[in-house]
Amino acid sequence: MDVFPILTVIIPVYNTANYLKKCLDSVINQTINNIEIICINDGSTDDSLSILEKYQEIDHRIKIISKQNEGLSVARNVGISNASGKFITFVDSDDYIEINTYELALQHFNSDDIDAVYFSTNLVFESQCTDANQEKYYIHKYHGIISLTPEILKNMDVCAWNKIYKQELIKEYKISFPNGLLYEDNPFFWSYMLVSHKVYFMNEKLYNYTIRDNSIMGLTSKRKIEKLGKCNNGLDKLLCFEYLLKFIFKWNLFSKIEPILCDLFEKNLWDGLYYAKKNGRKKVLSKATDLVNKFQLLDFYPTNPFIISLYKKNYSRIENVNSLFLNLWQRMIGVWKTDKCYIICFLGIKIKVKTKPNKIKNN
Repeated sequence: MDVFPILTVIIPVYNTANYLKKCLDSVINQTINNIEIICINDGSTDDSLSILEKYQEIDHRIKIISKQNEGLSVARNVGISNASGKFITFVDSDDYIEINTYELALQHFNSDDIDAVYFSTNLVFESQCTDANQEKYYIHKYHGIISLTPEILKNMDVCAWNKIYKQELIKEYKISFPNGLLYEDNPFFWSYMLVSHKVYFMNEKLYNYTIRDNSIMGLTSKRKIEKLGKCNNGLDKLLCFEYLLKFIFKWNLFSKIEPILCDLFEKNLWDGLYYAKKNGRKKVLSKATDLVNKFQLLDFYPTNPFIISLYKKNYSRIENVNSLFLNLWQRMIGVWKTDKCYIICFLGIKIKVKTKPNKIKNN
């Protein structure tokens, strides 16, 4: 391996012995050789470490860093701090990539103003069931070199692992994953893209994302709510958003996200409430009000109904939130709109009427 590899591949590993060999085979057999492979053993208790050590014996590009279990974010951050490649990418240890992924992707960094290359994703379901909504989420809306705008960013998935990044940007702006939180990809994605200019969109499906039956992505909506609610009462969505807001104001990036910030805030609030237990919703709403005050968002959006409602704690006036947080009179009679339906309340009875989904126009 050359002194300075062109690409660092960061692979966090935690108890994925059943998948790890396929993952490592797909990385070490890439059609380009000048890469370093940093595997962070995050306190695995199965055979993952022994598998890593065997692969290191046959491929000296593999560097193993063993540490106590602290979660995906910490593991990825450790990988970033030890990376020496010009570019950085991530692979989850239960996933795998196509053999020519990095050769095809890196060739698109052919000008200095391209800050990321974004390839398509193939979903691999362990069970026979598939999820059309998940598959739709990963379909690219664009192709080729695209200048980043707020509208473009809204139509991108936030996953860390189907993109290649410039290390110099990550280091310059100290971009990292928030430790100890679910949804850690969100603030990393938004932070990196807000300091980027152009992205190259590839249509080729080069990343194979395994959706395990017992993973968060593989669970039904009901079981997701139960599992996530037990973790943190739904607060992680807003804690990740707070992490992003700190980054935005630290680097004076507000103007780049101003047109969509309230929509992003509202979506994170709605998701937090959706995954929270009923007795945890007040805590989520209170956190949202704290964010409005902490970052003085009312000064930036003095006429925005969403921000005003949070500031005044008039939560039942917030669209999409109101259906979850109704007072006695509102439960007696009222009509409320959510993303997927209208909720009609009459004498304490709720009637849901589905709305037609909005179609996203391709540019």
